[in-house]
Amino acid sequence: MKPKHSSQIRRVLWATDFSNESMFCLPWMEWVQHRLQPEVHALYVLPRFSDWVYEAAFFSLEDLRLEIESTREKSASKLVEIAKRKGLDYIAAVREGIASEEISGYAREQSIDMIFAGRRGLSEIEQILVGSTTARLVRNSHTPVFVVPREKRKVSIKRILAPVDLNELSMRELRYAISLARQLRSELLVTHVAEFYNYKVPALKHHQLIERINQRIANVAADMGYEVENIIHETGEPAHKIMEVAAGHDIDVIVMATSQRRGLEKFLMGSVTQKVLLATSIPLVVLPPNGDSTAA
Repeated sequence: MKPKHSSQIRRVLWATDFSNESMFCLPWMEWVQHRLQPEVHALYVLPRFSDWVYEAAFFSLEDLRLEIESTREKSASKLVEIAKRKGLDYIAAVREGIASEEISGYAREQSIDMIFAGRRGLSEIEQILVGSTTARLVRNSHTPVFVVPREKRKVSIKRILAPVDLNELSMRELRYAISLARQLRSELLVTHVAEFYNYKVPALKHHQLIERINQRIANVAADMGYEVENIIHETGEPAHKIMEVAAGHDIDVIVMATSQRRGLEKFLMGSVTQKVLLATSIPLVVLPPNGDSTAA
């Protein structure tokens, strides 16, 4: 049975590869740490190369073992050095393997409630064919991932945006966003984007649709003893409109969930979350596709 992860943030993990992108996570993690005082972990994953790379680079297994151990020690020392330089207090760990798998595994073992990861810039063809560690992590992690773009912006979480489309996945996004807004004492805005922008919808039917959407959102919020005061309705292409709403309302963090797609649908079409993730300059909290994250 897969473990359930509460939306209460008690333990957070900084997943780093020592790149500039991962360093952009630190101010956001510090902000959350200041508000919630969670236990903080930091993890660096040594890459595991194929056998032919090892055979080409080293003359013996002993040389390989010594090199791996030396790199592990240097990586651990670097984590300690960053902690001292930034004034951080975290539990540091170094592992070896496929980064996204090791990060996800560590998060499950340590009951991590949120992973902080940087978004590395990729070309369009790389996004389709390769993806980044963070892209693979948000698709496969059982823990919510706080993805930080490289763009510099004011570090503050005063306004959170939860896009909803009335399916059960987006209702889970809404529940998580309500819980997060409560914990961080942030304002929550909800947006619904109608996709039938190429069709003529009678005004009365459109009004009834909005009423139904508002009532569904109100019911979910009421179950949690919460009231959503700001619901924004838009019509158009969902990813574009979500980013437009976020930019126009000074949103600090967007909460969305991944959906598991297969085959060509995943590679050629992608999801709304993926499109927003790749294009926005606003941090995204991406919930896992498996429904493990639960509202507390």
